[in-house]
Amino acid sequence: MVLFILGIIYQGNAQNDHSTILGKWKYNVETDYSPMAGVLIFSEKEGKLAGEVAPDEGGNFPMTKVEMREDNTLYFELKPEYDVIKVTVKVDGKKFKGTGSTYQGEFALSGERKEE
Repeated sequence: MVLFILGIIYQGNAQNDHSTILGKWKYNVETDYSPMAGVLIFSEKEGKLAGEVAPDEGGNFPMTKVEMREDNTLYFELKPEYDVIKVTVKVDGKKFKGTGSTYQGEFALSGERKEE
C-alpha cells in the first residue's frame, strides 16, 4: 500500500516538473502566405505552466492553456483577436517541431531553445 501511494506521489510530481520547457524558445512558422518568427516564453505560475508568444512583428499574446503531455509533447493555445490557435509540438532536447491550427488551416512550427 505504501509503495502504491509513493508511486502516485512520484507520478504527480513528475507531471508537474516543467523545468525542461521553462525559458525562451525561438520559433519559425511556415504558412502559405509568408514565414513568421518570434519567441515563445514559458514560465511557471502558481505551480502551473504558463506562457506567452512574442512575434518578431511586435506585441505579446498570452497563452490561454499550456500543458506538457506524455513523451515530451507540448500543447498550448492562444486567442489573438477572433481566432483560437492550437499548437502541438514534440520537444527533443533543445529543439521542437510540430503543427498548429487555426480556422484558416494547419501550419508547420519548429524552433529551438534561445541561449541567453
